[in-house]
Amino acid sequence: MQWDEMAHLYGGLLLIRGQTHLYLSIEGYYPPLFDLFTTCYMHVFGVTPTAGRLVSATFAVLAAWALFEFANRIYGPKNALLASILLATTPGFVWVSRVSMLETILIFFFTVLMFTFYSWITKNSNKALILSGLVFGIGVLAKYQMVVAALAMALSVLFLCRNRLKISVAKVLVIILIAVLVVLPWLFMVYQVNGQTEFQEIASALEHGSQNTPQYSNRFFLPVFYLVELTWVEGAPVHPVSLPIMILGLAGLGLFAYRRKKQDIFLLTWFVSVYAFFTFIPNRQWRYVDPVFPILAISAACFLIFLYGKISRWHLNLTGYNSVFVKKLVAALFIFLVVATVLFSANDSYQMTARDEVSIPIQQAAAYLIGHLEGNQSAVILCAFNLLSDDMFHFYLPANMSENQIWQYPSMAVDAYTPVFNITEFVNLCVERNVKYVILYDYGTNAPFYDTSLTYGDIMQQIYATHRFGVPTDGPFFGTMPNRLFLVRFNQTATGNQT
Repeated sequence: MQWDEMAHLYGGLLLIRGQTHLYLSIEGYYPPLFDLFTTCYMHVFGVTPTAGRLVSATFAVLAAWALFEFANRIYGPKNALLASILLATTPGFVWVSRVSMLETILIFFFTVLMFTFYSWITKNSNKALILSGLVFGIGVLAKYQMVVAALAMALSVLFLCRNRLKISVAKVLVIILIAVLVVLPWLFMVYQVNGQTEFQEIASALEHGSQNTPQYSNRFFLPVFYLVELTWVEGAPVHPVSLPIMILGLAGLGLFAYRRKKQDIFLLTWFVSVYAFFTFIPNRQWRYVDPVFPILAISAACFLIFLYGKISRWHLNLTGYNSVFVKKLVAALFIFLVVATVLFSANDSYQMTARDEVSIPIQQAAAYLIGHLEGNQSAVILCAFNLLSDDMFHFYLPANMSENQIWQYPSMAVDAYTPVFNITEFVNLCVERNVKYVILYDYGTNAPFYDTSLTYGDIMQQIYATHRFGVPTDGPFFGTMPNRLFLVRFNQTATGNQT
């Protein structure tokens, strides 16, 4: 499991237990739709991380299907089939389809909104208008970044509906009004529980992000930040969009700008709107712009089909056998280009997912703690990071155990925030919270934490120097190297090391 998944996995668990008020107070920061689906899946498949991840997988399949239907409507079946294949092998799309996060549900609703809104532009149907408003509102309840669609809709109307601009702008306002009415009940519920706190946190996260946001978000020249970010992530063999798909996608967007068909302008407008909106927001991360994945897939497919059509219609001054041979060669080269693009992207997808195949025995350690902690005792995770947090333990705790019985120090992830470790404060907190076990991990003694020279080995030396903590090898441990968890006893009185 990963840090960002826990909000939805644990949120689904709270909803299953009927702890709605606790859910709103803890997880109200996020929109609710994904958690509601997670709850349904957990009812059917059990309370497991797999059940939560099946929600992402389901919406990934639905997104590919929605893209096919949309592309088939505007460009025909060949473009639609190829676009769906390219989307389904885009590494970032594959990666988010296997984790319990909001991206695939956003991509699905974004694609459906493009479909319904384009239907309204071309047919001026009130049914499509109302459906666009409903999809827009539900999409915001899937992920708040969906609001960028309002900008895309406004620009699309400006470019494509000039002959009926006033009426069209008024109807776009109707779409936004419908969306607001859909979202308002949720916002009211969150406000009733948390007041303005959650809204301030949402705005702050969107604008400022985390502690490492300024450094991460300013690594590349601003106008091309996401072009680099999507095709190369620093320090890892990760390509959210494989380079061939990006090149073909950008070429396709260039083709759209050149031929300027109605559907071309529509897709180009939506791509530029999303790209520009998230480029100018100070907090930048490749998952913010994943709504462009369907557009890049369509544009790449369109460019390939356009290229093949041009070559096929090329009047070669050849006859007989040579003409047949050249046509077969052109067809073979085209097939090779498509297959090579798909295989290259599939390999990137494998590399991107394989790096997260880390098995940390959190469930086993939690089961041990459930049987060995009394109601007034607690356990503390030392130096939580992306793959180990207190919420991951909370997910496996029974409803009659308090969240306070598993906590972490420092409170933030040491691989994303500069850790502030004070041994005196740590020992005092262990005494105050009646700690029985300290949870240690095979983090490695030479790997420094974020933006500091402090390492796990340095912290271990500090805690051993207090003579109040046991030796890891003397207590229970779970898993195999290099992903073991150790439970170390803490002595409430300073009488020496505990074994």
